[in-house]
Amino acid sequence: MAEDSKIKKNDKADDKEKRMEKLREKSKSNKKVNPADFVKQLATRQKLERDYDEDKLYVTFYSSPETKRTILARKPNQDEFIKILTLTIQSANLEGRMDIESLTKMKDIVTDLNVLAAELTLDSKLDEEFWAKKVSFNTLQNFIAELITESQRGTGLTEEEMKSFR
Repeated sequence: MAEDSKIKKNDKADDKEKRMEKLREKSKSNKKVNPADFVKQLATRQKLERDYDEDKLYVTFYSSPETKRTILARKPNQDEFIKILTLTIQSANLEGRMDIESLTKMKDIVTDLNVLAAELTLDSKLDEEFWAKKVSFNTLQNFIAELITESQRGTGLTEEEMKSFR
């Protein structure tokens, strides 16, 4: 029996050595990552993140029927954009209904619009409380709608023009 355990230990050691040798061969044969490519990929991510942080919008909207205002905001990211679209779709489905269930759902939909507006505006004075208590609901809706419209509008520059700036 002692001999069997020695054989098993030797087999395990041999097996381990064989696996290590295969791993060494595999690592030698694999294409090595070019450090320049790695840096370029990392730089691309950082550039994209910086572009997102620097991408600002001037959102012009009606704060009253005769008055237009312009606010500096940032473009919504994908999560925020999907949230706005979802809220818009839900409110469009409920619009005009006056039953208790529909009105309750509508209340739930519009409850967080002030939070969303505060997150997207760059002026820290335009916080959640401001959007909830200092402007009309119509103004808040107009701001969100125009923000979406502005963020969907292209830059108006061709790709060639964009390349010339870089």
